[in-house]
Amino acid sequence: MTRIDLPGGDRLILHGLSAPEAERGTVARLHSSGRRRWIAHPPKGEGQDAFVALRVEDGVAIADSFQGMSFRIDLDTGAIRPSAFVK
Repeated sequence: MTRIDLPGGDRLILHGLSAPEAERGTVARLHSSGRRRWIAHPPKGEGQDAFVALRVEDGVAIADSFQGMSFRIDLDTGAIRPSAFVK
């Protein structure tokens, strides 16, 4: 599990592959109280995919997937946009 603290007390969590199935390989934003604001699942495709790396750059979360894609995640809404193929 990866944790990134955000300004204002919220934090991002990248759930590892050992997490429960509903959270496995996802990114969640948690309120400072621990309440979940949103959860971002990797886009569905032909094969199973999971987020495996997470970082924040210039106010945007960037998550890399097992299938070799990099996605931009809106910090306010959790909306996912493809960014680049990284493998």
